[in-house]
Amino acid sequence: MLRLHVGLGHIDVDGLTPQEETEIRRHWSRCDVRDHEPPAAADEDDEHRCAADQVPRLTRTSADWTAFHEQIVYDATKAAIASGRGTHIMLHAAALALPKTKQALALTAASGTGKSTATRRLGRHLAYLTDETTIVDPQTRRITPYAKPLSLYGSSGVRPKHQHGPDELGLGPTLEDAELARIAVLDRVREGDEEVLARAEPMDIVTAVTELTPQSSSLGRLPRGLVTLCTLLDSQGGAVRLVYREAEDLLPVVQDLLSSPAAPIDPAWDALTEEELTASLPGAVGARARTEVDDGVLTDDGRLLLLHGTELTVLSGLGAALWLHLDVARTPAELVERLAEETDVPDDAEQIVVQGLDDLAERGLLRR
Repeated sequence: MLRLHVGLGHIDVDGLTPQEETEIRRHWSRCDVRDHEPPAAADEDDEHRCAADQVPRLTRTSADWTAFHEQIVYDATKAAIASGRGTHIMLHAAALALPKTKQALALTAASGTGKSTATRRLGRHLAYLTDETTIVDPQTRRITPYAKPLSLYGSSGVRPKHQHGPDELGLGPTLEDAELARIAVLDRVREGDEEVLARAEPMDIVTAVTELTPQSSSLGRLPRGLVTLCTLLDSQGGAVRLVYREAEDLLPVVQDLLSSPAAPIDPAWDALTEEELTASLPGAVGARARTEVDDGVLTDDGRLLLLHGTELTVLSGLGAALWLHLDVARTPAELVERLAEETDVPDDAEQIVVQGLDDLAERGLLRR
């Protein structure tokens, strides 16, 4: 049986032929592949059995090798994500770094939109940390590498994908102590045939968080995960959008970003208090009550960002005001009274409030 070091965790793979073990050692060479023999059942004490149970094990199936190897990648990535859940910022992102300074850039994008291609092209000139899951310590910004093989389509263009180790592809070294200097969102221009100047465009905090949250894993499991992400972005001068047509054109842009780290920016938001995250206290009969959320911030321009599980909701105007006034369950009439203390309200204010409450309910932010 082989044990692979994936992120902060491990995965065991057994039932392989000698030839298949050789393939794993070659393509997963940067994941500290080792022989591993579990203790015999009779010799296991409770402590050892508990530790062993925490390491996922994948046993060789009758599937062809290419398909099974792709399954190893899936399971290894799940184990890597689980290893940092609740303690680290986990981004669905490639990560590359300058070998000398160890300053790293995370390249986030949805599956199938360019991460592996960008990694393959840029990684020949930079240190390769991962093409899939960027694991960041929120306190130190240190990246735990997950230098898996790259999953690339074969000549047929259909699954299963073929696995190619970083050494085979000529990617740069894997660093154990790289520091995340910037987070970028990949935005490849696919339409048209006009020339596209590869460039980095700044992103405001709401746009950045809105695009990054779907590409993060277990942000809601991290204590004050949304606040942590916003703080990280501000410490790096904000996120950037990388606009390009061909990945090769990004190299000077990426090198410039990493060679000249941006200065931190002042937060344009405030964290919600613990009381503002909690569900409404009981109110009158017929009152509407908000649900509890995992985290939230209020921006300087009045937009309210709420993280509820894996979902991020952005509220502005009336929606944000209603949420904040629902510290106690209130009827529409009571909410109108609260709003009238802050601003002029129209004659049909109660009807408008009811519509606003219905919108919050549809978003899963009110208790039924």
